[in-house]
Amino acid sequence: MSRRMSWISRGWFLGLALGAVVVLAPSAWGLDLFFLNPPPDKPVFGEIEVVMEVLGADQVKEVVLLVDGRPTARFTKPPYRWVVDLGQANREHRFEGIVRTVSGEEVRSVRQTRAIAVNEAVDLALQQLYVTVSRGGKRLTNLSRGYFKIKDNGRSQSIVTFEDGNAPLTAALLVDASSSMKGDRLRLAVRGARRFAEGMAELDEAALLLFSDRLLHATDFTGNAADLVAGLDGVKASGGTAIHDHLYLALKHLEGRQGRRVAVLLTDGTDVESALSMEDIQWTARRSQTLIYWIRILQSSGGAGSTSSWRNADNHRQERHLLEQVVEASGGRIVHIGNLGEAETAFSEILRELREQYVLGYYPSENRGDGSWHRVHVDAGPEVEVRTREGYLDY
Repeated sequence: MSRRMSWISRGWFLGLALGAVVVLAPSAWGLDLFFLNPPPDKPVFGEIEVVMEVLGADQVKEVVLLVDGRPTARFTKPPYRWVVDLGQANREHRFEGIVRTVSGEEVRSVRQTRAIAVNEAVDLALQQLYVTVSRGGKRLTNLSRGYFKIKDNGRSQSIVTFEDGNAPLTAALLVDASSSMKGDRLRLAVRGARRFAEGMAELDEAALLLFSDRLLHATDFTGNAADLVAGLDGVKASGGTAIHDHLYLALKHLEGRQGRRVAVLLTDGTDVESALSMEDIQWTARRSQTLIYWIRILQSSGGAGSTSSWRNADNHRQERHLLEQVVEASGGRIVHIGNLGEAETAFSEILRELREQYVLGYYPSENRGDGSWHRVHVDAGPEVEVRTREGYLDY
């Protein structure tokens, strides 16, 4: 085998072994340049060492490294290594190497790395926060990454992904269909759910669950508003109210979904039928990291003296208070409406808020995998209100 062919073969073999994604074009002298680092199939952040190797040339004049189109380093002899700080922005990066010989030969090689897509299945160590920022009741939608500071159990964290609220979402729409929702009340509630679905983006999905003391109707996840409300002609409001049991069902239904998970609960009453307590739901909500919104109808959300076979009046008051806490801890909120005629507006407002959130991602500086609770705090500057989930369980 000629010397030229041996260098080409070696370069080809090493390229395969290292998972190179760029096919190198050797010169007439078998000149090859390829990247040993960074890897082609992973996002990269912060300081990394770029490593190149040149094969097939005895007299290298220079090797030039460009990062994202900018000349970054120049070498006249090996090793061809350089540490570059890429920052913490979630973006693609392009690494280009150019080798030139004293005889005028030139070969280029490119290594492309990718960004993390917000809706993709990501490393479980990456924590994603969906953050709503407002001042004086008005949401702020034009903040840059530099405004945000994250603390995890009191330790400052580096933000590695920063996106707007257009990240795809999957929503479970829970609509109370107990006896108190008969007639037009249920029709208006379902109309609100349909309005939410009509406003969804291309990759969004939602499922509709009508419940009382049992599940009366449920759909698969769909991006089509007409499919969401199809087949409801025979569904009549009836029975008692089991909010806890069906919120649990929704959280479990969302558990295997990717991207941003949202549960929207519309109910006019107090839970009097659930076997599960809100403490059970609280634990499940912490694990699911689902944003929970509660559309609470003030016109008939009393029940202060409600009793059931499970709980007395004081127990029910405590359960309602726990539900409020679970909603707020998830990063969602309670939306109060005076009557069901406002349901469409409430559903639309929740969807608008989701679109105006910021999506922040970070790798916690300490992971033990011991199931402990990590409290998360996000700050976005003075005189602003920041709402996101309170924390997560370290698994």
